[in-house]
Amino acid sequence: MNSFERFNTTLDHKKPDRMPLYIPAVVCSVASEILGYGAYTGGDSLHFREESSWLLGEQAHEEFVSKYIEDTLALAKELGVDVIREAWRNGRRPTRKIDDNTLLFGDENGRYTVKRFFPEPQSYGTVRSTEGYRDVDELIITLKNSLNHQTCLTDDELTERYKDQLTLKNKAGNGYAMIAGGLSLGFSIGEVAWLEAIALEPELLRDYYLKMAEDKAKQVGWFKKHGFRFINAGSDIASQTGPIISPQAFSFIFEPALKILADECNRLDMIYCYRSDGNMWGLCDSIFKNAKVQAYGEVDRHASMTVGCVREKYPETIILGNIGSITLNNGTPQQVRDETRDTLVESGGYNYIAGPSNAIVHGTPVENVYAMADEIRNFKP
Repeated sequence: MNSFERFNTTLDHKKPDRMPLYIPAVVCSVASEILGYGAYTGGDSLHFREESSWLLGEQAHEEFVSKYIEDTLALAKELGVDVIREAWRNGRRPTRKIDDNTLLFGDENGRYTVKRFFPEPQSYGTVRSTEGYRDVDELIITLKNSLNHQTCLTDDELTERYKDQLTLKNKAGNGYAMIAGGLSLGFSIGEVAWLEAIALEPELLRDYYLKMAEDKAKQVGWFKKHGFRFINAGSDIASQTGPIISPQAFSFIFEPALKILADECNRLDMIYCYRSDGNMWGLCDSIFKNAKVQAYGEVDRHASMTVGCVREKYPETIILGNIGSITLNNGTPQQVRDETRDTLVESGGYNYIAGPSNAIVHGTPVENVYAMADEIRNFKP
């Protein structure tokens, strides 16, 4: 089987010749070590480089995107990856550079955000911000106003929004299967206003997400038309100890909206995937049993979400990942092989796309990445 056949056989709930290999993202420093040159592939350093490139103009940003796509494909070829996706990227344009590692976004005399890159740990994030919602009342006003506005995008607008995914897919050609990113129903877990709104205005949030789902469901046909079959969505809403939203609130607010998207994907022979790492057990019935979402990504083995346990409760759910990023980062090659083989055996050889639960992070030994990939290639269902 080639990568397309392997991937689609898995999506059809049949056994492929071997489990397709999928790596969500590889941080630039690890990819650079693997490829032998400075690579742009994923992680915080990719976000910093992209946002910095905007300060040099449109052409510089286009050159960044071109290099990112070429490096992503080169890495996939080197590791024998079957399934690729566009790495999570930050596309916001900064207002100006404060220093070599610090960027300002927005209006420094009004609402703004300052982000800083820390070279040693290769991390990048917000160090100061006056943006976001001031309080829950401001958020509620915004949500009510949004219910009165048409948000459906035209085909041309969707093509512009997802143009880099299309370019990556077209350049990959027949060498790889590709997962699409989009159609998430998330909220900002870093803003207290959202958490307060869940408690204070569940009916409003339910209406808001229903409308969002109805709008996004109209986009599923666009993805199918452009050759995608698998849509990677969801939102980070759990820690190692459990979800940050109660099962009752999630069921009331999000479940009806998720069902709209899952039903439309099912109608068009597409796969809708909910991704979140952490301990998601409290929400799984709502997502996979009631809303009938077809796939589960970022499945966190180290938060008790093993392939075997998920498979036992939801046998038809397609699982992505499950090999711990922490094992890849801190373990020995043999420990990586053992954990990789455990996930493969637990899968029973079907409904499983093998790979890490999350990104391969800075400091991960390259021999561990090769050990994982080798174990997956050599496992015969």
